[in-house]
Amino acid sequence: MTTLYIMCGVGFSGKSTLAKKIAARTNATLVSQDSMFFEKEHGLNLDLDNDEQWEMILNLCKERIETELTKGNSVVFDDTSLRVEHRNNLREIAKAAGADAKVIFLNTSIEIQKQRQERNKITGERHDVKQEYLDQAIAELEIPKIDENTSVFEVDADVDEFLKTL
Repeated sequence: MTTLYIMCGVGFSGKSTLAKKIAARTNATLVSQDSMFFEKEHGLNLDLDNDEQWEMILNLCKERIETELTKGNSVVFDDTSLRVEHRNNLREIAKAAGADAKVIFLNTSIEIQKQRQERNKITGERHDVKQEYLDQAIAELEIPKIDENTSVFEVDADVDEFLKTL
């Protein structure tokens, strides 16, 4: 069945890395709010600190998700999806397209997230996220419940074994 995989977790929890692996394993289209932002950044003169522009990017992502699901393609949505209402909205998009929705929650400790953030400051593997935004995300996170069709990915889990469960 066509599925929308909704990644859920704060910055530096490992969402993007796992999302890429899920997309490859399930032959799903990967849609990422960060990627969409950087794809549109110069053409639209976007600002990382502008909430209205991030909302616009989110809406572009939702349009792409809807298009892909309607075509019968599964989608992995790489975003924080911190709040239940955000995940419910994505579930409604999936339902309207006749697709299933599955939440993938990355249960990553704050200590590990901070280690990854510090390592990123050295390596520059991804864009940095201001500490105030990370703190806000941690405060806003509503951990998905099992009734949201949630799979929990633990940091020490075997990725290949986890992917087999999807």
